[in-house]
Amino acid sequence: MRLQITTVYPRFAVEYHWPRAEIRQEVTRVQVRTEGPVVEIDQRHCWADLGLAGPMDFAKQVRDEARFETVEAIGKIAAEGDEVVKRAGHFREEIIFADQARRRMDERIPELNVQAVPKAPPRIKFHYAMELDWSPGGAVIKHHVRPPTITWQLGGVYVDVRV
Repeated sequence: MRLQITTVYPRFAVEYHWPRAEIRQEVTRVQVRTEGPVVEIDQRHCWADLGLAGPMDFAKQVRDEARFETVEAIGKIAAEGDEVVKRAGHFREEIIFADQARRRMDERIPELNVQAVPKAPPRIKFHYAMELDWSPGGAVIKHHVRPPTITWQLGGVYVDVRV
């Protein structure tokens, strides 16, 4: 008879995996768009106050003054004609035209107006615009964790008896 005892020791193995982290940094992005500065200075009305208007304003001014002077001259000529008709046949009718000429000479001398600066300041417009596009950054972190791998074998004692 033969007796054989075999002992098998249990085996135990642990395989571990280090945790892994992926870190991705996102950079903050800032985009700035500007427009300007734009400064507009409008001096047209200042020049007009000084009598130095632009071509269109000057043409309108000449047109209006010419119309006024024409209507005023027609009125004066009509009044002088009415006066001649009214005074005709009266005593001293020969001096009608002399009186009219004297009145024309005695009309007021136009007033002289001297200005050193315009009465109104120029119109000044200022424009500035800024547009800001902001994208915040940060860090994106992904964790990769795996559980350990455990392998084991059960041990034991084996008895073999043979005859």
